[in-house]
Amino acid sequence: MLGRIGGMAVGFFVPEACPVCAGAAPGPDGELCAACAEGLRELPRPRCGRCGGAADSALDACGECLRLGPRPWRHAVSVFPYGGTVRDLVHRLKYGDQPYLARFLGRRMVRAWEEHGTGVPEIVVPVPLHWWRRLRRGYNQTALLADEVGAGLGIPVLPALVRTRATRRQALLDIDRRQANVRGVFAPRPRWPVRGRHVLLVDDVLTTGHTLGEAAGTLLAAGALAVSVLTTARG
Repeated sequence: MLGRIGGMAVGFFVPEACPVCAGAAPGPDGELCAACAEGLRELPRPRCGRCGGAADSALDACGECLRLGPRPWRHAVSVFPYGGTVRDLVHRLKYGDQPYLARFLGRRMVRAWEEHGTGVPEIVVPVPLHWWRRLRRGYNQTALLADEVGAGLGIPVLPALVRTRATRRQALLDIDRRQANVRGVFAPRPRWPVRGRHVLLVDDVLTTGHTLGEAAGTLLAAGALAVSVLTTARG
């Protein structure tokens, strides 16, 4: 009886349709319809190891990372370029009350890490939402992605960070104001220690890197051995 109820619940939250177009039936791989599978392209090779995006030089880094210098984390991997269909997917996951999209996106993140990641992370940590935004949205989309990543890689997910104050949406700010918006916004949770561990920090999009940089810095200050970053998209 419980198994049947569980199956009904999964069917309710995970529609039997392509998660991109929400119309056509998925193809043989069980993920996307044929048209969306053709149109949803991942980042090309080679990849920039500093931000996870496409490397646009002969070096193992993109022009932006060469200009900005070292990032606060050791290594970064992303799946898609941010825009078009991917931007729509991320917005539907974050703002469209469609948490089931985390399953598809999280699986792609796992595959990207297995292909492009370096080192062996020991724990997965999601970038947290402020409690008020979490309450209004009903879930933290990054935590859902982290759960999929942790399950796929076989490592535990720990809510080791807390957001100490509400901030404005980064996407609404210019580059100069984004860093100030998130400065000092994260704090470690003593109940979930990261000391001496390689942390895989998960978020949906890496744009300027200010939010992830602040989160990575907080984890390192709390004693993390290393921090790597995994995101759905590179903006």
